[in-house]
Amino acid sequence: MEQEQFASVHKTFNYTPGSIFTNQWSNLAFGIGMIVVPAICPFGLRIRRLHILSPAVLSTILIIGGIVLLVFTWLAMRKARALIRAGATITVDGNRVTYPTVKSGRVEYDTFSISDIEYIKYDAKENQCKVSLPDRYLVFETPYFDSQDAYEEFRALLG
Repeated sequence: MEQEQFASVHKTFNYTPGSIFTNQWSNLAFGIGMIVVPAICPFGLRIRRLHILSPAVLSTILIIGGIVLLVFTWLAMRKARALIRAGATITVDGNRVTYPTVKSGRVEYDTFSISDIEYIKYDAKENQCKVSLPDRYLVFETPYFDSQDAYEEFRALLG
């Protein structure tokens, strides 16, 4: 009975962000803030009279954290740019889902079987759909779909 359900489904979804800045504004703001604020006005951490971290140490930690956050943001923006350039799509064909992955700035397509899905979790805070498979963990960005309805249809096909 399930085979008939999978065999009759064939649907393609556009999976390109509207902009490379989709979901990145807050990361950019925090990353820049973590670098600029301690560089202009270094501050330490203390509890009452006990200095836990000196201004130099805390500023260094915040600046390094800001740089790391900006690097991850830049990588996510490169991924979005590659998806836009390739006009990426997700295809559900029966029991198989073909989805785009970005490797070395190029879009490649990989597949998985719907019946292999261990669980699906929607993270509303991050606007992500997280799919767990036996051998990997996939994250689909919900704003990359054309609309919320397209995402909901995709999510319904996954089960």
